[in-house]
Amino acid sequence: MRKVSSLIVLAAILAGFCLMTCNSLQTIQVTLDIKGNKLAGFAGSYETTTNGLTTISGSPPKSYTFEARKSYDVVEVQLGYLGSGELIAKLISDGVTRDSGSINTAGTLALHWTP
Repeated sequence: MRKVSSLIVLAAILAGFCLMTCNSLQTIQVTLDIKGNKLAGFAGSYETTTNGLTTISGSPPKSYTFEARKSYDVVEVQLGYLGSGELIAKLISDGVTRDSGSINTAGTLALHWTP
């Protein structure tokens, strides 16, 4: 009986460890870095599957940091160009640029990344 109890406890500990290391439960920091001409105004949003939509607007330089869940969330960015000059946007995580783009005429800049 004692041997069975020990095996159950060991199995429970291993299951807990597996859940803690599961990628879909881990979060990572993501930064939306917006640079460019100060006259290159923008309005738009960033979104993750877990946290939903966040509306943003302004002119460069701007930086927004948020969390995303690994192997679960999709990160989407939509920026409408409102000014003049170049607007550059990057999605950065773990020091690596995951997606980037630039725009200097009327239109929309879209970024996408799945951690």
